[in-house]
Amino acid sequence: MKTNGQIQLYPVLRVALFLIAGIVSGELLYGAVSCDAWFAATAVSLMFALLAYRRCVLQTVLIFFTCYFLGAMLVGRELDEVNMSVPGEDTAYSAVVVSQPVVTGKVVRCDLITVNTHRPMKIKASIYRDWRADRLRIGNGIEAVSLLEKPTNYAGADFDYARYLLYHGYVATTFIYIDEWKGAAVDLSRLSVVQRARISALVFRDKLLQRFSDMGFNGQAYAVLAAMALGDKSSLSDELKEEYSVSGASHVLALSGLHLGIIYAILSLLFSRRRWQIVSQVLILLAIWSYVFIVGMSASVVRSAVMLTVYSFVSLLNRNRLSLNTLSVAAVVILAGSPLYLYDVGFQMSFAAVLFIIIFYRPLLEVMPGSIRNIPIIKQIWQMTAVSVAAQIGVAPLIAFYFGRFSCYFLLTNMIVVPAATVILYGAVLTAAVSFLPWLQMLLAGLLLKVVILLNACVSFVAALPGASIDGISIGLLQLLLIYILIFALSVLGHYCRKMIR
Repeated sequence: MKTNGQIQLYPVLRVALFLIAGIVSGELLYGAVSCDAWFAATAVSLMFALLAYRRCVLQTVLIFFTCYFLGAMLVGRELDEVNMSVPGEDTAYSAVVVSQPVVTGKVVRCDLITVNTHRPMKIKASIYRDWRADRLRIGNGIEAVSLLEKPTNYAGADFDYARYLLYHGYVATTFIYIDEWKGAAVDLSRLSVVQRARISALVFRDKLLQRFSDMGFNGQAYAVLAAMALGDKSSLSDELKEEYSVSGASHVLALSGLHLGIIYAILSLLFSRRRWQIVSQVLILLAIWSYVFIVGMSASVVRSAVMLTVYSFVSLLNRNRLSLNTLSVAAVVILAGSPLYLYDVGFQMSFAAVLFIIIFYRPLLEVMPGSIRNIPIIKQIWQMTAVSVAAQIGVAPLIAFYFGRFSCYFLLTNMIVVPAATVILYGAVLTAAVSFLPWLQMLLAGLLLKVVILLNACVSFVAALPGASIDGISIGLLQLLLIYILIFALSVLGHYCRKMIR
């Protein structure tokens, strides 16, 4: 077959864009166009694409249409799954706890998955608090009788909470009174292999978190370490979340490329033999994906793992690592598996940050004259500055759109939290690795605790500075799109201006 020149420049990017367009169309037309219709369109388009192998341009167009219809079909199928019927009355069921229970006033909130219904249902549950509820852990089974209802919005709230729950896989919500449930050993055989494996991984994570607690971590120091090292944000107080948000440090609490990159660097130090490069890369990737599974497989950490996987294989082939194509591969893999991730704020911010780092990092780096930039200390500081500014250009419009806020001291904050996050993750891995020497483990844990406490103090200090954030920003979807169009237009203009100057 002839090589099609039309899709040689960033081919996966174009596939990703058409897949995203299909997902958006499928979501907007859900209910009006059936999943079967999208499937038929996908099959017909793919068939004609295969038949048009002698007409490169036509084949390219048909491939893109196939990706478009595929995206619409996949999102329609996933919406069918979360829009399953709910009894709307008191129902007896068995379920397993699949999220860290969080105490909120007189209730304990957690996620449940039913194990004795025709199809497993993910439920957002509030359990009236007593000593039994306080002892619930991930992996515990319960038998309950409660009213299962479709997710609804809070009265007078602007945020579409019902849509948020549905798009995150929740089929129903429920409130369980004290006398309506009991602990029980439940049969998980009706759950898929992946669901059972994820529950086992989360149970293992819970044991690791307990080890942190046993080593003397408590309060908000424990909460930050749990979030940064193992992706558990259930212990973070609202006050600390607000301080991290105001200061512009929230990204270190959500596992992402920063954290996975640090872990990848640690593993690379351990498996750095060139003679066994393929074996070492396979071992590193197995460790990375095991970690991703343990921490819950959020969109940002899966994106990072996919990118690291692609980078590893490309480096073994001695090919140029096209970052934009790598990012596109990550998007295609994640969205093909779970199209509704497209509407997840974390997914959007994660990809926006990396995309804008790819686009703006090099131009920002070249703003400083090379003679100054090449001084070692200045080079490190300026590289961190360029990454922070590039990422902020990408996520600032989204933060303003969703949260109505802009953090003014994000540069100062990143100069503190990025090195601190590196030290904390290295320290957490080292502390876990010396478990066979209890005295050394406790010594390292004590030092790690001081670093986390210092980080929290620095974040609180920045958040308390005058004008730390601009709040009350209100922009609509059209304004958001126009802002990004303007940014890209200025980027293209700047690119041509630099070429003319050279």
